[in-house]
Amino acid sequence: MPAGIGQAGPLTLLVVLVQYTAPHAYLANATGLAFSARAIGGAFGSAVVNVIINNKLGKTLGPQVAAAAIQAGLPVTSVGPLMAGMAMADPTALAAVPGISPSILAAAFDASHHAYAAAYRLGWASIIPFVVLALVAVIFVKGVQELMTVKVEATVEHVNLVEEKTA
Repeated sequence: MPAGIGQAGPLTLLVVLVQYTAPHAYLANATGLAFSARAIGGAFGSAVVNVIINNKLGKTLGPQVAAAAIQAGLPVTSVGPLMAGMAMADPTALAAVPGISPSILAAAFDASHHAYAAAYRLGWASIIPFVVLALVAVIFVKGVQELMTVKVEATVEHVNLVEEKTA
């Protein structure tokens, strides 16, 4: 659920904010611009979150996996081949690691999963301030009940109806 709120929160609430505050005659244009801004913001946001995740993984993945494997009984000299086999996701390379056992392999993959989970938590936590700002902005938007009528202020077509005279 936090990931859903983190991803969708700012991007969905932007459109709501624009549609509730734009003058009715310019609603279509404002909504189009909001969707464009949302796409650009989402692309930049995804890039920033990926940088945060990759930096965290770069600092923690190797040391955590190595420590877990060594603690489970892997010789220190076999850490390099283990990491290479895990990076390639090659069962043959993993089976060829000197001193490997199923329990060592399980400990290494468990440490890998924990490192990835921690990196993704940090990445998603970086979005929280933007979600809070978007929620605060939407909370202070005025109601639009008086605008919900059957009158269309910005029609798509302007047609003049002319009654045909029968002769």
